[in-house]
Amino acid sequence: MSNSLTYFSTVEEVSSTSDEDLREGFGFLSPDTVVNYVMELRKKLRFTEESKEAAESEVGRLRRLVKDKEASTSAVPNLTYTGYSQEPGSSNQASNSLDNNKINNLHFVKLLPGIEIHATFLFKKGTEKFNLNLMSEKDSQKFYTFHLDFRPYPLGNVIVMNTNPAKSWEREIRAELPQLVNGRMYNVTVLCENKQFRVKINDNYIESTFPYRYPLQDVAVIKLNHGSLGNKWVSLTWQPTKATQNPPSSAEVVKEAASCDSPPINNSINLNTKLQPGTKIYARAFFKKGTKKFTINLLKNTGFYIFHLDFRPYPHGNVIVMNTNPSKSWEKEIRAELPSLKDGEIMDVVIECGKDKFKVKVNGNYIGNVFPYRYPLGDVKMLSVAHGSNGNKWIALDYHE
Repeated sequence: MSNSLTYFSTVEEVSSTSDEDLREGFGFLSPDTVVNYVMELRKKLRFTEESKEAAESEVGRLRRLVKDKEASTSAVPNLTYTGYSQEPGSSNQASNSLDNNKINNLHFVKLLPGIEIHATFLFKKGTEKFNLNLMSEKDSQKFYTFHLDFRPYPLGNVIVMNTNPAKSWEREIRAELPQLVNGRMYNVTVLCENKQFRVKINDNYIESTFPYRYPLQDVAVIKLNHGSLGNKWVSLTWQPTKATQNPPSSAEVVKEAASCDSPPINNSINLNTKLQPGTKIYARAFFKKGTKKFTINLLKNTGFYIFHLDFRPYPHGNVIVMNTNPSKSWEKEIRAELPSLKDGEIMDVVIECGKDKFKVKVNGNYIGNVFPYRYPLGDVKMLSVAHGSNGNKWIALDYHE
């Protein structure tokens, strides 16, 4: 292309540039992002003079912002993080109605453990497939950190999850897609957990999770494919999980990736929702050889231990001790083997709240015993930790349904 199109171009130059030339890109953003925005301007230009004025106003706004040395991706409408997708001239949150226009294909994000992505689509019978993609900043056109593909009947009624590091598609993980009804709205939630994505359709989790293959922190863009025959995504938001929304001032929650350099979390978190069957508690520890023990506690109040989970590494038994203490004395212990831990290693713990018992995972594997409820799960009001010694520390603690 002899004369490159830039943000300083006039509306006429925008409208007369071919799709092929547009795809050669701009210097500020990925080509797909710019194409998406410019195509919106073109739509305006095809109609009334009023729309043309609106388009010229948008281009003028771009020109002013790009002149500012501090200008960045926020120069393009709908890419500033608000938690909502936006189109030029729209309000923050798209209304979920059958008449709602499909939202833009591309949205800039910064994802960390503890973030939930919420999207709503209008299903139209006959579409072959539609998808939601998390694209890496390394190549936001081709590097798929997470590809969530919906393939309704007759293409299998299946959800396909995969990755593509700008080379080729890797090993798929599949789950059943619930039967979709023509013309109905459906809500999709993607939970960004410590080590994996977990997906819900409406209020039900799909049967498979998808472990991170590439760093979650590298995700820079959410890219939507609407499908065909009127199928469309109509809203997109991203926000912290319930545990991180409006947390109490004393709470320490998982808002960024926890590593050995992370500071120890606060000793306690006051819960703002009741624990119930299906809730999972996620914790991460940085293990240092020489600590005698370190613990997680589920408390009704100070001194009332509804669940005490105590890790005692070698040479103190290599054992996990589970117990209760109703503000009187410790009751009968239940023990399980503690897997061998290496000095300086990260240890992930998941406490699953079942119908009548706690189940515990350490580094992805269930421990040898479960712990039946002795006191009501709904009475838990607080989570607390004891860090241990010699630099051992808990560096993340979170929970959600």
